[in-house]
Amino acid sequence: MQIVKLPNSIYTTAQLNNLSGAGNSYATSDASKTFTDADLSQIMAANGQGSWKFNLHTHQLTLCPVAMKLLGFKAGVPVTLTMGIRRLVNLNACHVLKVLKAACRDHSRAEEVIKVNVANTVAWLKITGNVFYSNGMALNMMGTVADVTASKNEEIRRMDLMAFLNHELRTPLSTVKLYIQNARYVAQAENNRSLADRMLKADYQTVRMANMIDNFLTLSHLEVTRVMVDATRFDLSKVVEDLVSEMAFMYPDRLFKIELNKPVVVEADKDKVVQVLTNYLTNAVKYSPADGAINVSCRQIGKQVKVAVTDKGAGIGAKDQKLLFNRYSRVHDQNTIRAKGFGLGLFLSREIIESHCGKVWVKSQLGKGSTFGFTLPGI
Repeated sequence: MQIVKLPNSIYTTAQLNNLSGAGNSYATSDASKTFTDADLSQIMAANGQGSWKFNLHTHQLTLCPVAMKLLGFKAGVPVTLTMGIRRLVNLNACHVLKVLKAACRDHSRAEEVIKVNVANTVAWLKITGNVFYSNGMALNMMGTVADVTASKNEEIRRMDLMAFLNHELRTPLSTVKLYIQNARYVAQAENNRSLADRMLKADYQTVRMANMIDNFLTLSHLEVTRVMVDATRFDLSKVVEDLVSEMAFMYPDRLFKIELNKPVVVEADKDKVVQVLTNYLTNAVKYSPADGAINVSCRQIGKQVKVAVTDKGAGIGAKDQKLLFNRYSRVHDQNTIRAKGFGLGLFLSREIIESHCGKVWVKSQLGKGSTFGFTLPGI
């Protein structure tokens, strides 16, 4: 095995492969073309990537010059473990220590992105780490420190743009919805049933548009980061009851049946859970016959909260059920071909529920309807 010596560190080529996450060896098939120590050092430095090493037995911390510069240490000054911890504390990055400890405990790869202010310059650093073993014994934890400021700033700009578009779309949509609802009330007061029915359909379209905005905004977040959860404690049964009442108002020709155990308290992101319920209920209306009842239940079962929406639609085959919660997945058959959509609702529902440590599921039989549900940790 070739040994590669980096400044202040000694790694094998296999270890370097693990640090970078690459699956290919740095050595080529031609021994005469093997990368030199200087080559590897220059490649990492040119990509704004430094390396670090921590001996789990002697507690000695070693940083290469690039890592020292990124973390704000002066070149040539020996860095101790205490100095390294103090620097993370000063950078408000104490959580990195918890991530690294968890990686040691779980024998997993650590990865964290932190915001730092070094020499009056704001930067984003990506810190990774792996535990390396010898004869089954953990010896060292080694990893990389990379400057990811450019990509992070692009991510932030994109998030800001989506937040701006979300606000700019919602403001006029809310105004339109208000005028439509007011026109419907006036039509009902004047006993103009035809106009009232048309205003009801228009109101439904505003709800559909708001749901699409929510879905695409959540999707844009998922493309750059995990689902952000703003958890609060609330009664889920009350949320389900209110949302079903709204749907019954929007679809007066549909029969909604509800079964609740009150109260059902959860700690979750209320808006995100409402988004999932809206997706489920909208699909039930979309894919079931007008004379078919839609059953909604919310129960506390042991330490889990279980929510289910059942329709009397055409049902879904076992093969298609496995794909339902994938991105852009839709069932294409003669019963659903007229239903519009992008195949995002169920995918986003899965991402949202799993971000709450819950699970989504479906039970369906062709010709007999479907039940879509999710579980969340109870309190």
